Amino acid sequence: MTRTATWLAAGLPVFLALLLCLGWTEAQGFTSDDVTELWAKAIVQIDGPGTFTASDAFYPPVPYALTLALQSWPGDHLVPVPFILAAVAGALILLLWFANLHRVAGMSVAGSLLAVALLGLNPFFLRALADGPETILTILGTWLFARGIVHLRLTGNAPDMMKVAVGLMIVALSDSYGLLISLGALPFLIVAARPSMITASASGYLFAMFYPVAAAIGSLYFVSLIFNSSLVPQLLETPNPVGTAEHLLILSGLGPIVIVAALRNIRTPRLFMPVMAAAGTIGGAYLLNLGLNVEGDPLIAMAPMLGVAVTALRFWPSGRLREPVIVALLAFALAQSVLIMRLTSVPETRDWARAISGQGTQADQPTQQAAAFLTGRSGIMLDVERNPDMVTTLHNVRGLLIAGQPAYDWALEGGLPQARYILVPRMAEGETVTDRVLRRFPALAQNRLSGYSEIYENSRWRVFEKTEF
Repeated sequence: MTRTATWLAAGLPVFLALLLCLGWTEAQGFTSDDVTELWAKAIVQIDGPGTFTASDAFYPPVPYALTLALQSWPGDHLVPVPFILAAVAGALILLLWFANLHRVAGMSVAGSLLAVALLGLNPFFLRALADGPETILTILGTWLFARGIVHLRLTGNAPDMMKVAVGLMIVALSDSYGLLISLGALPFLIVAARPSMITASASGYLFAMFYPVAAAIGSLYFVSLIFNSSLVPQLLETPNPVGTAEHLLILSGLGPIVIVAALRNIRTPRLFMPVMAAAGTIGGAYLLNLGLNVEGDPLIAMAPMLGVAVTALRFWPSGRLREPVIVALLAFALAQSVLIMRLTSVPETRDWARAISGQGTQADQPTQQAAAFLTGRSGIMLDVERNPDMVTTLHNVRGLLIAGQPAYDWALEGGLPQARYILVPRMAEGETVTDRVLRRFPALAQNRLSGYSEIYENSRWRVFEKTEF
C-alpha cells in the first residue's frame, strides 16, 4: 500500500504538469486531429442515440476503449478525454523510465531525475503527448519491446519472450502505425535472437512472439464481421510533402542517442545487437512509412524511438562519467529536437510548435463561432463522422440529427430533408467533398436547395434553415 501511495504521490504532479502543457496548447488554439477524432467518436457513442450507426473503424481499439470508458463517467467533460488519458499514460511512462534508470541501471536519484526531465521536455515526447493516447501508448509498447529483446538475448527464457510479445501487442493495438512497427520488427527479431534459439526453431521463436498480436487482430476482425463494421476502413493518411533533407533532420533528433549508446557496447554483441535491432525496427518502419503513409506526420513516426533510446541508455556500461555523458547526450537531443520542430514543414507539427511557444493559431475560431451561433437550436443535420471538430466544440450531440436517426437516414437514402437546420462545411472550389450531407445535396454549395436558405456562414461553416414546412 505504501508503494502504491508513493507512486501516486510522485505521479500526480507529473500528470498535472503534462495536462497543463496540453491545456496550454489548446488555449493557444491547437488540438491535434487525432485527439479531435477520438474524442468525437466517444462523445457520439456514449452521448448519442442508441441507434447511431458508425461507418468509421473502431481501430485502434486500446485508446478507443479507454476513451469510451472515461467518457461514460457522469458529468460534463470540459477537458478533452484523450488529453486526460495521454497525460496519465505520459506520467506512467516517465515514472517507469525513472525507476528503470535508477533501480535497474543503478544511476543516482539526481542523475535519473535529470535524465527523465530531459526526456519529458524533449519536443518529440511533448508532440507525441499532444497527439493523444495513441502515440503515447505506442512509445510505451516500443519501450517494452526494446527491453524485452535485450533481456531475451541475455537470458533466452520464456518471461522475456512474453515481454517482447506484450510490447508488440500494445504497439499494434494502440495505433495504425503500430501495425507497421510490428511488421517491421519481423526481420530484426532474427538479428536480435540468441543463435541457439534460432538453431532450435526459428519459426517457433517468431510464432511465440507474434501469436498474441495475430490473435488480437484476428479477434477484432471476427468482432467486426459480427457487427458488420470495418476494422480499418482507411489505413493510409494523406502524406505531407517532406524533402529528403528534412527527413534526415528528423532522424538526427533521436538517432544519435541510440547509436552512441549502442556503440558503447559494440564489444558486447549480446547487448549491441538487440539494441540496434530495436532501433532498426523503428527506423525500418519510418522508411516503410515513406511509401505507405500509414502515419502522415513523420515526426510522430519517429517518436517511438524514445523508447529505444531509454533502453539503450539503461544498458550504458558503468563508469565514472556515465551519468554526465548521458545527461549531455539527452541535452543535445533536446536542443536538436527544438531546432527540428522550428524548421519543420509539416503543418500540424508546425502549428503545435507555434502553440507551445505561445503563438496562437486561431485555427478553431470559425468552429467556435459557428457553435456559438447554434447554441440553443435543435434539429441540426450534421455528418458527425466527417466533422468531429464541431462535435468536440459543442461537447455533446444534443440537438443534432445524426446517422441512425430516421430524419437523417431518410434524407441520405433519397428522401427530402426534413431537418430544421443543415450544417455543412464550407468547401473551396475543386476541393474533394467528403461530407455525406453535402455530397447528397450538392445544391447547398450554391445555396440553391429548395426549401432551405442560408442563415449563417463564416470561413469554415455554413448553416441553412428550412423555410418550407
